[in-house]
Amino acid sequence: MGKRKRLMAEAIKEKKSKTYFAKLNKCPVSARKMRPVANLVRGKSVEDALVILKTTPKKGARFLYKLLLHNIDNYKQKSKSGLRIEEAQLYVKTIMVNQGPALKRFIPAPRGSANPIRKESCHVYMEIGSKAEEMNLKINDNVEPSNNTEE
Repeated sequence: MGKRKRLMAEAIKEKKSKTYFAKLNKCPVSARKMRPVANLVRGKSVEDALVILKTTPKKGARFLYKLLLHNIDNYKQKSKSGLRIEEAQLYVKTIMVNQGPALKRFIPAPRGSANPIRKESCHVYMEIGSKAEEMNLKINDNVEPSNNTEE
């Protein structure tokens, strides 16, 4: 591997190690039905999102609930700050629902014909953020090193 590719790969790996995300591929719910459920929890705190998803009577809510639990576990494994979940003030930073592959089936119809059935699926990407960690980063970025040059 060339030097440029290696440096880019290391930069991408470093960026992924700092983000807490989970992906759900080929979820057997159409993207059109999953997006309204995703909009319910976008930007909410993790505790509120868990309650909302647990009480929402939609099929997609079950999948997003499990995905959020996986995302919380990812935070526990990756987090270097040592903060508990309550102290970290976790919230749903990003949630994207994209269309996945469709299973194509046919059902018999009258007069020897067939009607198509498309079973849609979707891909879901969810990223959570910690308000406490973001505040620490902002504070550290604002502090500039002082120039102590004595002449």
